[in-house]
Amino acid sequence: MIPDLPICQPPGETIVIPAPEQTLAEEALGFVLEPFQPLREQFSAITGLGLEPDDAWPEEQDRTVRRMRLAREDGQAYLGYLAAGQPGGRRVIFLHGSPGTAEEWDRFLLDVPAGQYHMAVDRPGFGASGEEPETELAGQAAAVAPLLTAGTRPAVLVGYSYGGPVALRLAADHPDRVAGVLLIGAAADPQLEETHPLQQLAALDFFARLLPAELANANAELMNLQPGLEDLAADLGRVTAPVTIVQGLADTLVPPDNVPFLQAHLPRDPGPRVILIEDADHFLPWTHAELLRAALDCVIGDGGAPPQPADPSSSSLSEAK
Repeated sequence: MIPDLPICQPPGETIVIPAPEQTLAEEALGFVLEPFQPLREQFSAITGLGLEPDDAWPEEQDRTVRRMRLAREDGQAYLGYLAAGQPGGRRVIFLHGSPGTAEEWDRFLLDVPAGQYHMAVDRPGFGASGEEPETELAGQAAAVAPLLTAGTRPAVLVGYSYGGPVALRLAADHPDRVAGVLLIGAAADPQLEETHPLQQLAALDFFARLLPAELANANAELMNLQPGLEDLAADLGRVTAPVTIVQGLADTLVPPDNVPFLQAHLPRDPGPRVILIEDADHFLPWTHAELLRAALDCVIGDGGAPPQPADPSSSSLSEAK
């Protein structure tokens, strides 16, 4: 049993969510499988296997989720996104990883709390936002920026994996339009970005044309992420919105060492709230959705709007897995 701990600890503090107790058999199996963890995470990230939508998604999405699109400033493409909730409520903009699509936020679109409007974006090069890649981190942020100005109140940003630095780029460039940032397994430290020789091979025109567009685009933007993070690092001091970081300590795709980098570069008064989860891998939106909902409540509260009443399992860590 995981002990009850308040998830809305003050900004600047760090808490660690302990792993559930395991039987001897489970511990032995974990020890045997541990060397294969990086391969398993890579396989899931590329294929999407094991990251299927919530069971309610196919039957509920047509009734509760609206497919939207916004013309981009270049006039040549659209930014596609899914929207659910009350259009006049607090806007929460969800940014997926690489590769990914808006549908990976299904668990946050089907049951939107009162007073909120959830918008899950297909970043340029993915889903309904076309197959044309946008390999610059700043370009990805610029494509999403119009959603910040569409509402009358500042928005909350939720960035997962590659979507994390996109959220931070937006918060640094538009501090008056961002009320809070929730980072989930987010890349940040440019020194931790490594390019595998197979990525360089896949980037060659011949092989890139053989790949599905979303995989080719993901490879192109990931190979160009390091310089984008270097530029972002110099601007993190301009982020005025409160930041909450949720990180799995068993994440091999975006390692936990990104957290101290963010703590060192984001404004330190009071600094980001940090939630570390033992034995959790990179795929927190699927494995720890309820904990992320509770963390989002904290972020919305940080931005000046008290979180909506919720049942105890969504406001404490007692049911985290």
